[in-house]
Amino acid sequence: MRIIVLGAGGVGSVVAGYLARAGYDVVMLARPGHAAEVQRSGLQLRGLADFRVRLPAFADATRLEAADVLIVTVKTKDMERALQGVAHLQIGCAASLQNGVVKNEQLARVFGWEKVVGATTMIGAVLVRDGEVEYTLDGITFFGELDGRQSERVQWLVDAFVRAGLKAAVADDIVAVEWTKQAFQNPFAPLSALTRLPVHRVWAHPHLAALSVHMFREVVAVARARGVELSKHPAWSLFNIAVWRDAPFEEAVRMIVEVGERVAASGRTHIIPSMLQDVLAGKQTEIEETVGYVYKEGLRLGVPVPYTEFAYRAVKAIEETYDGRIR
Repeated sequence: MRIIVLGAGGVGSVVAGYLARAGYDVVMLARPGHAAEVQRSGLQLRGLADFRVRLPAFADATRLEAADVLIVTVKTKDMERALQGVAHLQIGCAASLQNGVVKNEQLARVFGWEKVVGATTMIGAVLVRDGEVEYTLDGITFFGELDGRQSERVQWLVDAFVRAGLKAAVADDIVAVEWTKQAFQNPFAPLSALTRLPVHRVWAHPHLAALSVHMFREVVAVARARGVELSKHPAWSLFNIAVWRDAPFEEAVRMIVEVGERVAASGRTHIIPSMLQDVLAGKQTEIEETVGYVYKEGLRLGVPVPYTEFAYRAVKAIEETYDGRIR
């Protein structure tokens, strides 16, 4: 079974590295410098892992013809361009671990809906330099068929991740799981980008925790308008979704502040969302495809999302004025 990891930066390198170390036939597609260094000296993972592994790595897919599994980990803003480079591949199935909820439609336009497996991940990682990645968050990865049925390919993917040492689970409500991930990402990514604070400090600050509750509940409202309820998968029980969604407002805020304080006390203070990484590097962010999608769906469905709109417009303004000019 050949696995191609498309867009192997931080998260993709963790996935590719663990699967390769476990003996799976894995190929990385990454930016030229990273691919060249991995091809030359191997992939070095640090942080929550510390190992080096050898595996094929290329800057494009021109030398590749087929794969049993295509795992997509490019940032959502780069999806259309990245898919153009692999559209010629004959694949068994494709799963995207990207943020947001538009990725499955993008995959289906290239490979057909029958090839698409729903997926999302809570893994966190940072590409430190070419050939070296820091693994910062050992979160769970979910896979599931979009229609909720059981399948051998979904079970194979989960088993492969678990055997490799990564947390994974089958979700028979994968669409709800993807919206649940968006509900958490909706406040934390832009608030971190706007304040330049790591995630635990966003959680721990009462004002930012309050904004987070508002933005989380706006995603809940938009998802419900689309006929989707947040997932009840047992793995989400760690995140107290019922409190986020249903508890009195001040109780929800206190819970988030306490989570931030616990994370700080545990020493896990280095989790930097990719949106903040992009802002600090002066790069285009995923705001359009993630928070922007929620905002525009709210407009389309008549669901008020004022806090989400503010975050969307504020981050857009930042990325459109890196050079000091208003465009």
